[in-house]
Parts: sequence; structure tokens; C-alpha cells
Amino acid sequence: MQGNIPRQIETSLRIASVVVFCIGSALIIPRIVDATTILSRLAGNSARVIERSSQTLKTESSSDTYEPPNNGSPDSQRGTGTR
Repeated sequence: MQGNIPRQIETSLRIASVVVFCIGSALIIPRIVDATTILSRLAGNSARVIERSSQTLKTESSSDTYEPPNNGSPDSQRGTGTR
């Protein structure tokens, strides 16, 4: 009879660990799914924002007016203001 007590404890510990695992999974998995959907929405929104900003930069940089390079010259026609 004393030989069965360790087996009973081992069996009850296995059952308890399976029950705890199932309950923990049932509580954690929905939160992981919610977090995943929120992150995927944020990633999609940020990709759209980056795409829009790059399109506006392309349209702003493609103006028809020519601007010659500065090459270190003064900002005004009168010079830098130093003597």
C-alpha cells in the first residue's frame, strides 16, 4: 500500500500540471492574438504614412525652377557682411 502513494502523488501532480497549463493557455492566447492584431494594424498604418510622406517629398523636390549650387558663396549679393 505504501508503494502506491508515490504513484498517486505523481499522477495527481501530472493532472494538476495539465489543468494549470490548459487554464493558463486559455487566459494568455487571446491576449497574444489581440496584441498581434494591434501591432499589425500599427505597422500597416505606419507604412502608409511613410509612403505618403515619400510621395509628397518627390512632388516637392521635382519643381521646375532651377536653383544653382551654392558652393560656399555668400548668401546675399552684398557679401557676408564681414570686412
